[in-house]
Amino acid sequence: MKLPFRIGPMGSSLLMHLVLVAALGLNMRYASSQATPTLPIEAVNLDAVVLQAAAERRSLEDRRRAVAAAEARRTAAELEAQARATDREVAERAAAERAREERATKDKQAADKRAAERRAVEQKAAEKRAADQKAAERRAAEQLAADKRAAEQRATEKQAAERRAEEARRAQAELAARLEADQRRAAAISAGERNRYQSAIQARIESSWVRPASARPGLRCLIRVRQIPGGEVVDVNLGACNGDEAVRQSIVSAVLRASPLPLPSDPGLFERNLEVTFAPEE
Repeated sequence: MKLPFRIGPMGSSLLMHLVLVAALGLNMRYASSQATPTLPIEAVNLDAVVLQAAAERRSLEDRRRAVAAAEARRTAAELEAQARATDREVAERAAAERAREERATKDKQAADKRAAERRAVEQKAAEKRAADQKAAERRAAEQLAADKRAAEQRATEKQAAERRAEEARRAQAELAARLEADQRRAAAISAGERNRYQSAIQARIESSWVRPASARPGLRCLIRVRQIPGGEVVDVNLGACNGDEAVRQSIVSAVLRASPLPLPSDPGLFERNLEVTFAPEE
């Protein structure tokens, strides 16, 4: 039988005394109900009462121990149930924490992946912008170089055109100058200036000639003279000549000594290459 309350040591002692008192009262009531004459209280069998009380006390102790054991078993079961509940709660909390950590890890991994993808997209966009910028700069540089080449080509063509125009003007001026010189020369020749110019050269050469002993009367030689502006002789050679070698050499020496030769009064009559007839006796 399970008592609805727990019995401590003081309660057990009190319960035993109550049991003894109740037992004595029952014995007295039983004795008064018999037809036998009433005995004095000393005649009651106290040993039996004591034994019965002791037995009841043992029974009470047994029940108390049973109740205590049941209470202990119930308490142990409750503690075990509480421990299992606590373990389940701890396990559930650990599982929830693991799940939360896993979700956090997955969320972080997903965020890192999105960030990496975003960085990759941004990097590609930056690389594309840089490539586009370089391409634009390259096109601009190529266009600038093309414009520069075109400008240089135009400048070269302009300079060439200007040179051609200048050369044409110079050629025209030279042609006009030559025509004018030719006209003056023709006029001078017609006026006898050329003859006077040649006569002056012949006279200078003849005055510079030292007649060798082998020279014979009737000497006549053709002299080819090359001179530079100013009349300086740079080359002399003889053509047809009826003198010997000594005469020929004396004539060449005379031309060299006569350098510089006389200049014409009209510069248009100056000629680099002259042919002079040497005939001192004529």
